[in-house]
Amino acid sequence: MQHPRHIFTREQFETHPLLSRLLELPQIPEQITVEGTLPEVTIDEHGRATPRILTIVGSRKYSTYGKDALNHLVQGLAGQPVVIISGLALGIDSLAHKAALENKITTISVPGSGLGREVLYPRSHVRLAEEIVKEGGALMSEWNDDMQAAQWTFPARNRIKAALSDAVLLIEADEKSGTLITARYALELGRDIGVVPGSIFSPTSRGTHNLLRDGATPIMHIDDLFALLHLKKREENTLHESPQNLSEDEQKLYNLLSEPRGKDMLLLLSELKPSSFMIALTTLEMKGCIQETFGELRRVV
Repeated sequence: MQHPRHIFTREQFETHPLLSRLLELPQIPEQITVEGTLPEVTIDEHGRATPRILTIVGSRKYSTYGKDALNHLVQGLAGQPVVIISGLALGIDSLAHKAALENKITTISVPGSGLGREVLYPRSHVRLAEEIVKEGGALMSEWNDDMQAAQWTFPARNRIKAALSDAVLLIEADEKSGTLITARYALELGRDIGVVPGSIFSPTSRGTHNLLRDGATPIMHIDDLFALLHLKKREENTLHESPQNLSEDEQKLYNLLSEPRGKDMLLLLSELKPSSFMIALTTLEMKGCIQETFGELRRVV
């Protein structure tokens, strides 16, 4: 399928509010090829974009915890003025694009290659790239269409992801992960950085925990992410309507799961009889409203 394409030269960056951010880089790209549709962006007096631009990066070797955390946080952004940028790579990058698409959030990919389908990296994500453009997002690259990915192209494209963003969210990265290059560029450009804390026993938490120690913002709840992006709290917005046709007990449990909770704590807070609690809990799970992950119950819708 033929998608709209445009090549912006360095001299043209300042005519587009989003691309103008690339002029902050020490090494400004000579040009940017865009396939698809760039979002209409306005920049306020604080330098923040509307919609907010959130870059999500993380480990290629992600854990189930990392995937669940990503999906939970992106789902919490549904319906908000946010665009998600990532790099199409294996792991957290591609999961970020998929989560954005599932939640009807515009997403932009900056791969480590040209945009020609014969070189687009990784090859396994060509279909994902097509879907991103089809759903109103875009692919971006500073290289010619036939440029193949190389070891040096990934750090180079990371500076672009950092420059375009209002904030960068990291989900799992070991101490030598290329993900940390994006974080370093973001710090140099004065962008906000959020980190999802991980297990102290996981190698993919060492890099992110080092960033937390150095002052990155811990993202432990969707409201933390709203604060990182300088968006109004969820209570002041309508993100998701409550599921319909819930019984009184089911609605009580659903309301209590505004944040993930263990089953014992949920029972205690609900003040329901154990038998009534189990019936309501099981029904909510059967309806697909909640799920249990790592011993905690959380909303799905």
